[in-house]
Amino acid sequence: MIIPPDADSPLAPLRQPLLRAEPVTTRRWLIRTTPLLHSIQDGSITLTHASFDTLPHQKSVDHLRSLLVATGILGPDLDRSLRHLEAQLPQLLSRLTPNHRALLTRWTYWAVLPRLRAATEKRESHVSAQNARSQIRQSALFLDLLQKRSTALGECTQHDIDTWFSTPGAVHWRVRSFLTWARRNRHLPRTLTLPPSYRGRAEVPTDDDERWQICRRLVHDEALDPADRLAGALIALFAQPLTRIAGLTTAHVTETNAGVELRLGSADTLLLPDPFAQIALQLPQLRRAGTAEQIPRTWLFPGRHADKPLTATALGNRLRHIGISPRALRLSAISHLTRELPPSALEAMLGLNAHTVAQHTLRANGQWTNYAANRHS
Repeated sequence: MIIPPDADSPLAPLRQPLLRAEPVTTRRWLIRTTPLLHSIQDGSITLTHASFDTLPHQKSVDHLRSLLVATGILGPDLDRSLRHLEAQLPQLLSRLTPNHRALLTRWTYWAVLPRLRAATEKRESHVSAQNARSQIRQSALFLDLLQKRSTALGECTQHDIDTWFSTPGAVHWRVRSFLTWARRNRHLPRTLTLPPSYRGRAEVPTDDDERWQICRRLVHDEALDPADRLAGALIALFAQPLTRIAGLTTAHVTETNAGVELRLGSADTLLLPDPFAQIALQLPQLRRAGTAEQIPRTWLFPGRHADKPLTATALGNRLRHIGISPRALRLSAISHLTRELPPSALEAMLGLNAHTVAQHTLRANGQWTNYAANRHS
């Protein structure tokens, strides 16, 4: 056996999940990974994320890394997205002149990376790093376009700005953050006008009848995946965003004498109705018999890697695949809830941002005059 039954082995916690996993696929993976496991076993490769970053074949290395993190052999790597982005900077800026490269590097290190580090502390680094990478790439493309016209950023005209933002595609708005910083720091003429932040197309909320049809389907259609049923219900009934749903763990679910409670807000817990109460107790479900599935998992919606949940994007795609538009459904749910409850209650029970809810409430003409008395009665 590659991993000996020795408790002193650094890989010992991985032994039992490997033995319980589906044998044929696991054996193939072990054959491919044997040199790497031997190097870890004999200490040639230290058990640090920095060491793993230097190894080739990152896809297979990442799979092993996730197993090591999930079993506690390796600590969480909250800074990986940040390190990966910093490593990509030379390539992202390779087409720029030295002056433009220096300017974009300065903006990246003064404005972009500090925001990314703050997101890392909140465990939102993956999505934030993707957004930051897109901002840097689009800013580099904008500067490259100026270079092709033999124009420096300080010589940029309103026509250059208007031409860029008139190009179809929301991705072009990603350059706005850099241009705002450049104008504030006098690298771009202050007389230039930037368009407002991109708001996207206004989405029409799901109407009330369709929303209740979706709710009934989620209650009764047992052919649907249980995880999709619960995720859809959390949007349709409680207006939860995909990012929060994807981040739920078994610690958020508690079975009490009153029933199954789910903690979404900062104060109160929510009593889940059936069948969603029972579904929440059954998650996460074993979908395959691989090594990752043999390691105790706390995410209600686990992702492909053993130590990570399903991404909000992937969860949204799953719901769209069964005919549910998450954003339109959530807007409908918020509109309904704000007619029934004040923002403070929605923040405490559902974790919804009070300011955002208040704006929806004004549009929905919410009435709460009797709520306080009912809440304490």
